[in-house]
Amino acid sequence: MLLRSLPSLTSCDAGFRDWFHSKWGHENCVVWGRALRADFVPQVHCLSIRAAWGGTEHCHVGGRTVGVDDDSFLILNQGRIYSTSIRAEYPVESLAICFRPGLAEAAYAAMSVSLAKALADGAGLPQRTIEFGENLQAHDRLVSPVLRFIKAHVAQGLDDETWYEEQLQFLLERMRQLRDRTLLQIEELQFIRGATRREIYRRIAVATDFIHTNYAQDIDLDSLANVACLSKYHFLRLFTLVHGVTPYAFLQNKRTSVATRLLRTTRLTMSQVASSVGFARRSTVVRRIRSRTGCTPLQLRVQGEDARSKQARTPRHGIEATVDGP
Repeated sequence: MLLRSLPSLTSCDAGFRDWFHSKWGHENCVVWGRALRADFVPQVHCLSIRAAWGGTEHCHVGGRTVGVDDDSFLILNQGRIYSTSIRAEYPVESLAICFRPGLAEAAYAAMSVSLAKALADGAGLPQRTIEFGENLQAHDRLVSPVLRFIKAHVAQGLDDETWYEEQLQFLLERMRQLRDRTLLQIEELQFIRGATRREIYRRIAVATDFIHTNYAQDIDLDSLANVACLSKYHFLRLFTLVHGVTPYAFLQNKRTSVATRLLRTTRLTMSQVASSVGFARRSTVVRRIRSRTGCTPLQLRVQGEDARSKQARTPRHGIEATVDGP
């Protein structure tokens, strides 16, 4: 199934809803679109991956809300129940990919054996399940380029199911590489027991998702430590160990990233931008943006206007996306 609009399953007619549910979770599904407001009702999903640009799409899963935006994507495992929602002043671009049952298991079984064994066994490899960490993943040079590549082809109108099947195979391989890299990072944490390392990483990931989702609010060390179910002392030390920066620095970096994006893509005033991302003062935004980008807010705004003007003049034919960068 390929959709180029975000379905509103709470308000659509029963016929469309029945058709959608007959596809989603039963075959490869790619849903892409832009919306100010959208709702994806709670239901059981196959392995899926979600990304959003130009704003935030909230994913409600496991009793918590996670904000997916321009900085990250989210992988959710087979059998997970979740819903999503968009409430925005500017259109949010959303991409959701749901892998058909058995595709990931067959792909990971093939990836887990040597070429010699694959040649000997032919197509008769046993299926292999794989579990992903269900926390926001920063855009990278593994998974993100494939997401953008698929998105570009969807936007340009490609409808070839065989092509999408191949791309989802590539995407699954990149997802596995990302998982392996994350596991290696966990193993490098300086703790004796493997279970301790994995639990620490999971708790810090939950707190990190909280920052990504609630950066516009007042967030202090107490609230983050509570989210991670750790004392302030241990949380501060462990967060810094995992990320290489303190929670406060991570929060300020997130706010600065969103503020930079808003200046390039919207007409909000500096005061509105500061308020939108959680900075108390306009001067703080100016200082941090100059430190991060080397540009003034006015220069960023001009860059954004130039980019939009160039895009408007570019003919919308052909597909130029590549998988060389995030």
